[in-house]
Amino acid sequence: MTIQELAAMNPSTPVDVLVKISTDENIDVRRNVAKNPNTPVDVLVKLSTDKDWGVRLCVAENPHTPVNVLVKLSTDKDWYVRWNVANNPNTPVDVLVKLSTDENIDVRIAVAKNPHTPVEVSNYIFDN
Repeated sequence: MTIQELAAMNPSTPVDVLVKISTDENIDVRRNVAKNPNTPVDVLVKLSTDKDWGVRLCVAENPHTPVNVLVKLSTDKDWYVRWNVANNPNTPVDVLVKLSTDENIDVRIAVAKNPHTPVEVSNYIFDN
């Protein structure tokens, strides 16, 4: 594990360091920056378009990811990313409703388990 990876994982890492290492060529560094709760919103926005699906997945998982980014990631080509959007408690209800018909069963189950999913939507998922 590199120093950059360790710094990216540490919630005490200064913001300026997180910003600097957010463009590291190492995907594990970028993934850990995307997961870090202190990563600035503008960095999360940039990382949400990363070519690596794992980085986008980590952005979708971050509790500080802005709603507009979660909305965009809810249509990501990779189902793992959509699964993390469905699991994020900050995902808007209308996005959860759309994801309730996702082609991937794991995404639909994650929607059903999200505490903000309307009961009728969860029931529909489990009945179908």
